Amino acid sequence: MVVDNFASASEVDAMLAIAARGMALGGGAGGPTILDLQSGALSRGDKFVDVWMMFNLTRRPPLTRADVAVYAELANRVRELAMRTFGLPRLWLTSPTFFARISADKAPRIENDEYWHEHVDAVQYGSFAYTSLLYLSDADADFTGGRLTFAPSAGRPAAHVSPTRGRLVLFSSGEEMPHLVERVASGVRLAVTIAFTCNREAAITDFLAQAAPTDGADDE
Repeated sequence: MVVDNFASASEVDAMLAIAARGMALGGGAGGPTILDLQSGALSRGDKFVDVWMMFNLTRRPPLTRADVAVYAELANRVRELAMRTFGLPRLWLTSPTFFARISADKAPRIENDEYWHEHVDAVQYGSFAYTSLLYLSDADADFTGGRLTFAPSAGRPAAHVSPTRGRLVLFSSGEEMPHLVERVASGVRLAVTIAFTCNREAAITDFLAQAAPTDGADDE
């Protein structure tokens, strides 16, 4: 399903601010830059570093619980929508849940930079049962190319989704939904992947646990 304006303009701006602060400490050598606040993984050159450690090393103020509250709220709203849509009594957030920035002006350097190949999320990530993508940039305004394309499957024709700010795409992660991201031809595409599992053992309960307490106090 596709839901326009799932995230408000102010929520998108807040998510962009989170991505900008984290990604300023790294940046992939090829087109994609990944920021996973749960594991701390941040693209830096052709490797990954720990973004929370980078905040400490650079003495930059870390993201706080208040800074990332919008992220937690959006993830919970997507989970509730997925349960209603697919008629499920329980779903759990699973890893990886991450920001992905794709810059057209960088040529791929490693195999993982070639994001445009068809894949199945449950195969690629293991724990995914339902995948959502929340777009933080606009096709044709911020970048060209970069559509989400679902391959034909079980008699269903191919389908294409153009990213727009605040748009949510939600789909099951299995072999019935092979898909790819078309190569970004110009500009910068930014989205966040929020995924869910039916397996409690694969759940993450607090994916923003490493965020600093707000104003130096616990957020209980």
